[in-house]
Amino acid sequence: MKTTSQRLRRAAETLEIRTRRHVTALLSGNSRSPFRGSGMQFKEFRHYEEGDDIRHMSWPVTARTGRATIKIYEEDRERDVVLLVDTSGSALFSSQRGSRLEMFSDLVAVLGLSAVQGGDKFGVLHFSNKPVEFRPPRRNREQVLGAALKLLNISPEGQPSDLRTTLSFLQTALKNRAILFVISDFNLPDFRRELVALSRRHEVILLHAFDDWEQGRALPGGIVEAWDPETQKFWLLDTSSRSTRQILEQGYAQKVGYLNEVARLSRADYLGLCLQDDYLKKLVHFFHRRALGR
Repeated sequence: MKTTSQRLRRAAETLEIRTRRHVTALLSGNSRSPFRGSGMQFKEFRHYEEGDDIRHMSWPVTARTGRATIKIYEEDRERDVVLLVDTSGSALFSSQRGSRLEMFSDLVAVLGLSAVQGGDKFGVLHFSNKPVEFRPPRRNREQVLGAALKLLNISPEGQPSDLRTTLSFLQTALKNRAILFVISDFNLPDFRRELVALSRRHEVILLHAFDDWEQGRALPGGIVEAWDPETQKFWLLDTSSRSTRQILEQGYAQKVGYLNEVARLSRADYLGLCLQDDYLKKLVHFFHRRALGR
């Protein structure tokens, strides 16, 4: 009979094997890690030389010294990697096999192992209507696999999601600059103000997890009973109705439009990931495009 520790170790090995190909793909073609920041920070002044970019000219220093002087910058590349994972009741939802929690576990494993193998520190924070559990960044493979496995066994909070308190918490909880991944279905109140404030110091990527049904796609036809784990209410959905499909399609389009606007205001990236697609492959392609755009 296997002990609990043996079962967990076997589960961790299975999880790592399943995600290894995507981890390798993320690390390939990047200087050391796909998560390095793209910001620039001031390094020093030096005298202007022919061919220098005059946009970097320091006019105050030039005026004071009487010699043309420019600012030298270096790439501000060091970042911790921190995942904000929505563990509210809606994380249980799926119209087919699997759930958002299984997707979230895969994302934690791939992003976390890529970070640690690339020499970065990895942390994770679970949230519902408030911060639930925070594991500060560490360069530790066991922390990654432990966080991924916990999502497969967690009992989601029966509370509506609210990201605002969590974003405010991170303003003081994070000691170093970080790349923050917000992983959620984003069924939550407006969080623009809090995210814009946090993004002044940290880089943000919004990973929007959704199901085919939420787009009005792949509906089975007929009357379907649905349960909302956050409100504990049952309701009937006529999936054969054209108006039902239109409502779902419009609701999805409005949410995507809102998230793209939030991303623009906070200089963040947005990526939608469908539970029924190969979302890990899409994640890898996203980072490859992102690296080319730096």
